[in-house]
Amino acid sequence: MDLNNLSQYFNRLDLVKATADQIIKDFEMFGMEIRFSGNAYNAYEELFEQIEPQIKKLIESSHSKFMGILYRIDLNDEQLKKAIQENSSEPFSHIVTDLIIKRELQKVVIRNHYKSQ
Repeated sequence: MDLNNLSQYFNRLDLVKATADQIIKDFEMFGMEIRFSGNAYNAYEELFEQIEPQIKKLIESSHSKFMGILYRIDLNDEQLKKAIQENSSEPFSHIVTDLIIKRELQKVVIRNHYKSQ
């Protein structure tokens, strides 16, 4: 499943809520607070606006914590390099934040798929 092919799942409230819960849980492990209102219609933007400043701060100040979050979320160097090549005009923190949200959604979709089988 491609990280760029997940837009169809952003309108399913159950998946969006589970994704937000996963993001909240993962960021809490690193002492960072993310909140979600429960509104699926602007979930991506709401999460992005909270995650991006924290990612930007980590990039600038705590490389080990930044790498820890990427490891926890399961984003690898290849995914980062590919996203950077495809979005070279975007700030790095925006690219990483987008990848985080999409990877967390991907994990939820996969988990949900196998749970229903």
